[in-house]
Amino acid sequence: MDINILTDDNVELRTTLYKANNPKAVVLINPGTATKTSYYLPFAKYLREHGFHVILWNYRGFCDSKISHLKDCHYQYSDIGRYDIPAVIDTAKRLFNDLPLYCVGHSAGGQQVGLAHNADQLDALIAVAVSAGYFSYMPLRYRLKANFFFRFLAPLSNKVFNYVPAKSFKLMEDLPAGFTEEWGAWCREKELFFSDKFYGKTIPLGTYKNFNVPTFVFTADDDEICTERNLHNFWKNVTSDRPITFKRYSIGRGSDQSVGHFGYFRSKNTHIWQDILETINKVHHDKPLQTL
Repeated sequence: MDINILTDDNVELRTTLYKANNPKAVVLINPGTATKTSYYLPFAKYLREHGFHVILWNYRGFCDSKISHLKDCHYQYSDIGRYDIPAVIDTAKRLFNDLPLYCVGHSAGGQQVGLAHNADQLDALIAVAVSAGYFSYMPLRYRLKANFFFRFLAPLSNKVFNYVPAKSFKLMEDLPAGFTEEWGAWCREKELFFSDKFYGKTIPLGTYKNFNVPTFVFTADDDEICTERNLHNFWKNVTSDRPITFKRYSIGRGSDQSVGHFGYFRSKNTHIWQDILETINKVHHDKPLQTL
């Protein structure tokens, strides 16, 4: 079932609802930046088979939500958390107000949940590969790749095309100019948008303070972005009265169970899917019944 959602700044997002029989809750899947929506489809179907309505969607300018040429867009990276995520949360609560609402956020899809004014409507956040993205804390090979993209390719493309045709280089989906500029600026700082350069300025003061949504963080030690230091530098800035639980997968060198930053949702790693499902089910089981 396709649903069109209009954000507060009048941008249309195209989402797909996968309905379960006798649903016990709703799950939003917030994708990583410039990642194809279809990448998450097997995981979405897995959750549906286990009794959850699933809303699968993408951000302004990407995949099904790409409704104009990117050179004409003036989108900012933080628009994801400021406008897109809140609009989808509002729609989910309007459609299924009687069901708990959980969010599985991959990378930026979990990172920017704290920017959403209505994040407290979530009954739990499953934050997958969510950390700061400081270039210097990445493995050397990936660090060189990231620096090449953000310091050379993206600025040059923005000047020539007014957007980044990343898909032509087989890197990711194409990106609006404002996205890469703000995204790259965040990743030059050890603490991402918690840096004094942004926090209390372009990022509202108080973001992720008193973030009282039960949160479960899933990471892997072969993740090229979500390294131990990047992980620490993000979550040390989050304060909550609710527990923040961490699970980190140890991946042996040369293991066929490699995860990296994008392998969490690949079918070869269904053990991660099972852990996410068990976590959601536990939160659901422990959640007290609402009284009318």
